[in-house]
Formats: sequence, structure tokens, C-alpha cells
Amino acid sequence: MTGAIVSIILLIYATVHESGFEWMTTWWLWLFILPWPFLFFFIGKEQKVSAGADWLAVSTRDYVKLYDLSKVTVHIDGVSHAIQLADTSGRSVRSRIGVLQLNHRLWDLVYNGILHSVHVNGAETNKRAREYLQLDHPPHLHNQ
Repeated sequence: MTGAIVSIILLIYATVHESGFEWMTTWWLWLFILPWPFLFFFIGKEQKVSAGADWLAVSTRDYVKLYDLSKVTVHIDGVSHAIQLADTSGRSVRSRIGVLQLNHRLWDLVYNGILHSVHVNGAETNKRAREYLQLDHPPHLHNQ
């Protein structure tokens, strides 16, 4: 969908900027307009995530036990942050944090498991994970 919107915006811009549709006969301008839907379709595959009381699954094969994490790292992945989780059994998953946070209940399960693994089990973290996820000073719920 995003790719189609980008193409439509470029079509409108070209038409307004050139005061009409004369630009459409210039073949190389189409190279800037047409590839966006395909580019976003192939590159922007949506990641499927699910979680239970003590596990997180990314795609259909990869999962980790959230309360048995041995390593939690956060990395910059393009314009977003990605989290890499590894458990004591050697399993590992990686996902963009924004994808996990889209579902608040899922993110609550994941974040609680991360906090437990870091503070109780001593899971290894990197500086970006501690800062971005506020692992040293987690947010607290306040009663209203």
C-alpha cells in the first residue's frame, strides 16, 4: 500500500510541476514512479509475531522462552530499532520493536519477560537495550 501511495504522489507531483501530462512521454521518468509498489512489496514483508505467557514466536519456526533469556540486545535497523533475544536453550529471534509494540498486550508479555530475565536471571544486555528499553529504570504503573 505504501508503495502505491508513493507512486501516486510522484504522479501528482510530475503532473502539477509540468503543468499537464506531457511528462508521460519521457520514458525514463517512469523509472522513478513505477518501481515503488514492487519495492515495498518485496522488501517490506510483514513479520508475524505471537506470544504466550512465557514465549515469543517470530515467523512460524523461531521462538524463545521469555523468562529464560540469556541475551537481550537492541540494534538500529534502518530507521527503526530491532531487538535480538536469545534464550538459555540457544534459540534466538529478531524483530523490529515497533512491530512488537503494535499489540500492547503482546508487548506487555514480552517486556515483562525481558525485565524478569535481566533483573532476576542476569541476562546479558547491551547499552542500547538498557537505555532504549529502560531496563535499569523500568516505567512503573501509577494508580489514579
